[in-house]
Amino acid sequence: MKHLILDCGGVLVYPRRGDWCLPFGIADILGERARDIHTARYLLAHRQSVQWLDEARLMKDVEEERGYRREYIRAMDERMDWHMTPDEIQRLADDFTDNIQRYGFFDDIKPWLKTWKGRGLSLGILSDAMPSIKVFMGKYGIMDDFDAVVISTEVGAVKPDPRMYAAILDALGAEAGDCLFADDKPENLEGAVAAGMRAVQMARAETLPATLWDGPVARDFAELDAFVRA
Repeated sequence: MKHLILDCGGVLVYPRRGDWCLPFGIADILGERARDIHTARYLLAHRQSVQWLDEARLMKDVEEERGYRREYIRAMDERMDWHMTPDEIQRLADDFTDNIQRYGFFDDIKPWLKTWKGRGLSLGILSDAMPSIKVFMGKYGIMDDFDAVVISTEVGAVKPDPRMYAAILDALGAEAGDCLFADDKPENLEGAVAAGMRAVQMARAETLPATLWDGPVARDFAELDAFVRA
């Protein structure tokens, strides 16, 4: 096995607010209005507004992402009757795109990335994500550990679309049979297998997948390494 390809969410990072769609500073910015979060009305409003956060949309940079975040917040504001000011909407959009505190990084990633690189493995990321994730990985100090990073908003598709797997293989200059892919979602793992890769499900305690697949499962990077070595 020459190439290890990792998803981001549930593999490298987790949402510190417990929800990928919540800006970290939402409670401070909304104040008492934040009590509406996770109510039935909030969840319905999110379903009616979440198209603005479509990770299959082509997106050139963080500033374009910021605009879509703003539109999502405006749509939520209208449906929730929060009566947000333009400044509050902008602050929430900025918090989405600029505040690294939105993500927690798993403690084992830095040492294991160094270990795998030290063994001569090529490392890649394949993630359904918006441009800000690359900025956050750079701020956390792991971007340079990867030989290739492909996110869905660069491809215009999300996993398990075959275009995603083709894009990371092309970026790495890799043959599918030489790759191991780690993701938390069964459908994404099955897409990797269909593309000719080996695959392992990450089932970290902090972001335990709703469904376990029938293939190999690892609870952390130490367990993942057993499959890397196999």
